[in-house]
Amino acid sequence: MNFRKFVLLLLISVSTFAEGAKQNTLTKKQLHWFSEGAWLKGFSAKPDPSIDAVAFANHYQKFPARWDLVFKFISENDLKTLPLGKKVISDEVSINVQEYTTKEPGVERFEGHRANIDLQYVVSGKELIGIANRANAKEIVAFDAKKDYAGFQVPTITLHVATPAHFFVFFPANIHLPGIQYGEKAAVRKVVFKIKFD
Repeated sequence: MNFRKFVLLLLISVSTFAEGAKQNTLTKKQLHWFSEGAWLKGFSAKPDPSIDAVAFANHYQKFPARWDLVFKFISENDLKTLPLGKKVISDEVSINVQEYTTKEPGVERFEGHRANIDLQYVVSGKELIGIANRANAKEIVAFDAKKDYAGFQVPTITLHVATPAHFFVFFPANIHLPGIQYGEKAAVRKVVFKIKFD
């Protein structure tokens, strides 16, 4: 699939995750910016169609330095050899490099954040990630501001395949459930960037 067809697929999925947005489609200028892809700074992975493209474009345009820092970091570092653990990149951006074995589906708890946006990228391996809209979820673990975390349950789970071909972005309106096995349990290496929302 070429990038322009991919962008059209993204536009179809935009309204699924848009919450409280003033618009539910990209402007012509945003669409050109998004489809041109210069903002990726050479990163070969594509944005997953689940991403709220309107929220992403609006936030990127409001805080370009934060996003430029993320994609510059990706392009200038070998994500396969970064040391495990958390690292602060700036006051607004941090990274957590993780390795784990995917888990069987069971009684899952979605996670949600208020202060930060997650950019999650599976560097190696394959997993399923559950994605839902916070508005359709029941909060079962009260929000902890220090951890920027709340736990949720949803009536149905929509799973997306995460591989090195795509990256995911989760805004505060998007709750997510990573680390579910795709077929057999497997080893995964993932980087999670935390980008300050406000």
